[in-house]
Amino acid sequence: MAPHAPADLPLPTRPEALPKEKRLSKRREYLRVYETGRKLFSRYCVVFFAANGLGHSRIGVTATKKLGKANVRNRLKRWTRETYRTGRAPLDLDKQPLDIVVNVKPNAAAAVFSDYRDDLRRVLRRAVGERS
Repeated sequence: MAPHAPADLPLPTRPEALPKEKRLSKRREYLRVYETGRKLFSRYCVVFFAANGLGHSRIGVTATKKLGKANVRNRLKRWTRETYRTGRAPLDLDKQPLDIVVNVKPNAAAAVFSDYRDDLRRVLRRAVGERS
Protein backbone atom coordinates (compact mmCIF):
# COMPACT_ATOMS: atom_id res chain seq x y z
CA MET A 1 0.00 0.00 0.00
CA ALA A 2 1.41 3.40 -1.00
CA PRO A 3 1.79 6.07 1.68
CA HIS A 4 -0.58 9.02 1.37
CA ALA A 5 -0.16 12.60 2.47
CA PRO A 6 -2.20 13.51 5.54
CA ALA A 7 -5.49 15.13 4.62
CA ASP A 8 -5.06 17.96 7.15
CA LEU A 9 -1.93 19.43 5.47
CA PRO A 10 -2.74 22.61 3.55
CA LEU A 11 -1.90 22.59 -0.14
CA PRO A 12 0.07 25.55 -1.48
CA THR A 13 -2.21 28.04 -3.19
CA ARG A 14 0.39 29.03 -5.77
CA PRO A 15 3.75 27.70 -6.86
CA GLU A 16 6.70 29.06 -4.92
CA ALA A 17 9.14 28.84 -7.83
CA LEU A 18 10.45 31.98 -9.46
CA PRO A 19 8.44 32.44 -12.70
CA LYS A 20 10.30 32.37 -16.01
CA GLU A 21 9.44 35.98 -16.78
CA LYS A 22 11.32 37.00 -13.60
CA ARG A 23 14.59 35.38 -14.77
CA LEU A 24 17.30 36.39 -17.21
CA SER A 25 18.02 33.53 -19.55
CA LYS A 26 19.87 34.72 -22.63
CA ARG A 27 23.54 35.63 -22.90
CA ARG A 28 22.70 38.96 -24.56
CA GLU A 29 20.53 39.92 -21.56
CA TYR A 30 23.46 39.34 -19.20
CA LEU A 31 25.85 41.24 -21.49
CA ARG A 32 23.48 44.22 -21.70
CA VAL A 33 23.40 44.45 -17.88
CA TYR A 34 27.20 44.17 -17.66
CA GLU A 35 27.77 46.82 -20.34
CA THR A 36 25.08 49.39 -19.52
CA GLY A 37 24.43 48.83 -15.83
CA ARG A 38 25.99 49.75 -12.52
CA LYS A 39 27.97 47.51 -10.20
CA LEU A 40 27.79 47.08 -6.42
CA PHE A 41 30.18 45.01 -4.32
CA SER A 42 29.30 43.11 -1.19
CA ARG A 43 30.96 40.50 0.98
CA TYR A 44 29.69 37.45 -0.92
CA CYS A 45 28.72 38.75 -4.35
CA VAL A 46 28.96 41.44 -6.99
CA VAL A 47 25.59 42.77 -8.18
CA PHE A 48 25.14 44.38 -11.58
CA PHE A 49 21.86 46.16 -12.31
CA ALA A 50 20.38 48.07 -15.23
CA ALA A 51 16.97 49.42 -16.14
CA ASN A 52 14.81 47.30 -18.41
CA GLY A 53 11.75 48.20 -20.45
CA LEU A 54 9.49 45.90 -18.49
CA GLY A 55 7.23 46.66 -15.56
CA HIS A 56 9.05 44.23 -13.23
CA SER A 57 12.51 43.12 -12.24
CA ARG A 58 14.36 40.04 -13.44
CA ILE A 59 17.35 38.23 -11.97
CA GLY A 60 20.23 36.20 -13.33
CA VAL A 61 22.86 34.34 -11.30
CA THR A 62 26.39 33.35 -12.25
CA ALA A 63 28.44 30.88 -10.23
CA THR A 64 31.84 29.96 -11.68
CA LYS A 65 33.86 26.81 -11.04
CA LYS A 66 36.07 28.84 -8.68
CA LEU A 67 33.27 28.34 -6.13
CA GLY A 68 33.66 24.59 -6.01
CA LYS A 69 31.93 21.53 -7.33
CA ALA A 70 28.50 21.54 -8.95
CA ASN A 71 26.64 20.91 -5.70
CA VAL A 72 28.20 24.02 -4.11
CA ARG A 73 27.46 26.17 -7.17
CA ASN A 74 23.88 24.93 -7.33
CA ARG A 75 23.34 25.56 -3.60
CA LEU A 76 24.55 29.15 -3.91
CA LYS A 77 22.35 29.74 -6.96
CA ARG A 78 19.35 28.36 -5.04
CA TRP A 79 20.16 30.62 -2.08
CA THR A 80 20.37 33.63 -4.40
CA ARG A 81 17.05 32.89 -6.11
CA GLU A 82 15.35 32.24 -2.77
CA THR A 83 16.65 35.49 -1.29
CA TYR A 84 15.46 37.39 -4.35
CA ARG A 85 12.08 35.61 -4.35
CA THR A 86 11.37 36.32 -0.68
CA GLY A 87 12.75 39.86 -0.92
CA ARG A 88 10.63 40.92 -3.88
CA ALA A 89 7.69 42.18 -1.80
CA PRO A 90 9.64 44.07 0.95
CA LEU A 91 11.91 45.73 -1.62
CA ASP A 92 9.03 46.29 -4.06
CA LEU A 93 11.06 44.58 -6.79
CA ASP A 94 7.96 43.55 -8.72
CA LYS A 95 7.37 47.22 -9.58
CA GLN A 96 11.02 48.12 -10.26
CA PRO A 97 12.03 47.90 -13.96
CA LEU A 98 15.44 46.39 -13.19
CA ASP A 99 17.52 43.56 -14.56
CA ILE A 100 19.83 42.24 -11.85
CA VAL A 101 22.81 39.92 -12.30
CA VAL A 102 24.39 38.40 -9.18
CA ASN A 103 27.96 37.12 -9.54
CA VAL A 104 28.70 34.93 -6.54
CA LYS A 105 32.20 35.32 -5.06
CA PRO A 106 34.32 32.27 -4.11
CA ASN A 107 34.22 33.10 -0.36
CA ALA A 108 30.43 32.53 -0.41
CA ALA A 109 31.05 28.77 -0.54
CA ALA A 110 32.00 28.84 3.15
CA ALA A 111 29.08 31.06 4.21
CA VAL A 112 25.96 30.00 6.07
CA PHE A 113 22.59 30.83 4.53
CA SER A 114 21.61 33.54 7.03
CA ASP A 115 24.84 35.52 6.45
CA TYR A 116 24.57 35.13 2.68
CA ARG A 117 20.89 36.14 2.69
CA ASP A 118 21.50 39.23 4.83
CA ASP A 119 24.44 40.32 2.65
CA LEU A 120 22.47 39.90 -0.58
CA ARG A 121 19.41 41.68 0.81
CA ARG A 122 21.60 44.61 1.84
CA VAL A 123 23.09 44.98 -1.63
CA LEU A 124 19.71 44.55 -3.35
CA ARG A 125 18.32 47.31 -1.12
CA ARG A 126 21.21 49.55 -2.22
CA ALA A 127 20.54 48.75 -5.89
CA VAL A 128 16.87 49.65 -5.57
CA GLY A 129 17.77 52.82 -3.67
CA GLU A 130 20.24 53.92 -6.33
CA ARG A 131 17.71 53.17 -9.05
CA SER A 132 15.01 55.35 -7.42
